[in-house]
Amino acid sequence: MTHNHAAYRLALLAVLGLCQCSAPQVTKPLTPLEHALQLRDDGRLADAEAELKPLAERNEPHAVLELAETQILRGHHADAMALLKPLLAANVNDADAAGLLARAYDGLGRIDEAVATYARRLTLKPEDVTAAVRMAELLLGRGDPDHASRVAYAGLKLHPDEPRLLVLAARAMLARGRLPTALELALHVTELAPRNADAWLVRGQVHAMAGDLAEAEAALKVALEIAPHNRDAKSELASVWLEQGATDKALKLLQDMVTQLPADASLWNQLAVAKHKAGNPEGAIAALDTAIGLQPRRPVLFRNLAEVALDAGWPDRAVQAAAQARALVQARVQDTVAMPELDALHLRAIIVAVMAQRVCRHDRNSAGLEQELLTAAQKSAIKTTPAELTAAANTVDDAVRAAVARCRQPLNPGKP
Repeated sequence: MTHNHAAYRLALLAVLGLCQCSAPQVTKPLTPLEHALQLRDDGRLADAEAELKPLAERNEPHAVLELAETQILRGHHADAMALLKPLLAANVNDADAAGLLARAYDGLGRIDEAVATYARRLTLKPEDVTAAVRMAELLLGRGDPDHASRVAYAGLKLHPDEPRLLVLAARAMLARGRLPTALELALHVTELAPRNADAWLVRGQVHAMAGDLAEAEAALKVALEIAPHNRDAKSELASVWLEQGATDKALKLLQDMVTQLPADASLWNQLAVAKHKAGNPEGAIAALDTAIGLQPRRPVLFRNLAEVALDAGWPDRAVQAAAQARALVQARVQDTVAMPELDALHLRAIIVAVMAQRVCRHDRNSAGLEQELLTAAQKSAIKTTPAELTAAANTVDDAVRAAVARCRQPLNPGKP
């Protein structure tokens, strides 16, 4: 009985793993590659890169790709690109190299090359939802919603309930003016992912574009309940409040935002719009001056500055700003401002400047006015006819009065 009991006990301990009857297990040592990857997983990126470099130089399997990914994680995108381009050239079907090279181009801001390489990655590995999302984002960012929608819908065929792709499809349809489709997508994604702030943001944007400001405000507030620091949701809410006439609320929100994000030129531009609507042209010009200091090659900022200066009675400054906007567009700086719109604005500014100067020096003789205006337009390379000039002159009465009211003030002020 005693022997049987002891045997039973040993068997039970063995089953429970408490018996030290077997030989101790030997832990297999990590390979150099595994050790480097463990360092990377632990956040020791510099040490991981140092260990991966000699492995990559010896062309050990996977070492080059792992080194490139580590360099991307460290922000060394140019180094990663230098590794990956020859790798992909040698094997155009290397999906992993394509994915990493796309990320390297993306990090370098080489958008066209990033888009093309994400496309190659998706050709080789169409199920890569992250690549599809990023490619669609880049396409939207460069103003190509048609292509972005195709990428998003291709991804949705494989991942029909992926919130990121649904949000991007809605944004693309909104940019294309397809409001019913955009709204359908936005409603679907908020039902599918009710705690996704981006889903509620795009829903708010669609409602705002459709003119349903109450629904837009409600959706944006949900987005901010989920993500209180969402910059785009706050910006969109400020725009909705401006449309609703709640200028004070919009101004306070935007002022808080530029305090927190002082290097965001778009927010300064939006604050300028709000100040202009609130009847504070000096504040609007100051905000635009700040925005231009941050992004001196954005035509829309100079266009807005010209508009505000013209309304505020500073036509000389408006002429200067309109000329700068036109020069930037002619230099093919990417923006949403059309050249004909800028030509018309520049011509209006010239007309106001010339007419206000005549009134301010008490010259009420209209003789030679048309020729003076035509000559000024010609000097600024604006093509116009006497009939077009007359039509434009008939639209500037308020701006001329504002400029004349400032006869004793500088017509081309610096920063107010």
